[in-house]
Amino acid sequence: MKKYLLLFFIFTSLSYAQTKKEILVGNWQGTDSNGVKNKMIFTSDNFISMTVNGEFIDGKNFVVKGGKNDGKIGLLKYEIDESKTPIAMDIIAYSLEKNKQIEKGRILAILDFKSNDEIKINISLSGTRASEFNESNGSNTILLKRD
Repeated sequence: MKKYLLLFFIFTSLSYAQTKKEILVGNWQGTDSNGVKNKMIFTSDNFISMTVNGEFIDGKNFVVKGGKNDGKIGLLKYEIDESKTPIAMDIIAYSLEKNKQIEKGRILAILDFKSNDEIKINISLSGTRASEFNESNGSNTILLKRD
């Protein structure tokens, strides 16, 4: 009987285990090192909406402003690699051309889950992913809390 009870607890524990991606899905807010409030929304279908330079960008449907792509429709998606420590995340910009998603660029980031309701994220715009959270990259790091 004890064996069956132990197996029951193991199977129920496994069924409630969440991946980091599942925990990430939701609305998050934080303030960056410059005092700017930021919002990030991660969806289960890998879209990300976020504040960039004080402007909120809808990852499922944003209109590019300025430059050679002015007026074009774009998408923002994310991918995470939970096998890395810290967790690696790519934020991928796509343009919609003839109903096809064409990748235009990636922003490289790392994530650290402090809890299910608090994450630290470092976003690099230099094209090089940080390998750790430290003082030298602190200006690119933000602490986000779940809404």
